[in-house]
Amino acid sequence: MSAINATGLVVVVALVIFMVVALLFPERF
Repeated sequence: MSAINATGLVVVVALVIFMVVALLFPERF
């Protein structure tokens, strides 16, 4: 796996986690 693919995967996972947290804890945003 290249560094670009690894970085892209990390960004996608981070965005998904952020969306889930935002949906579970809307009062914090």
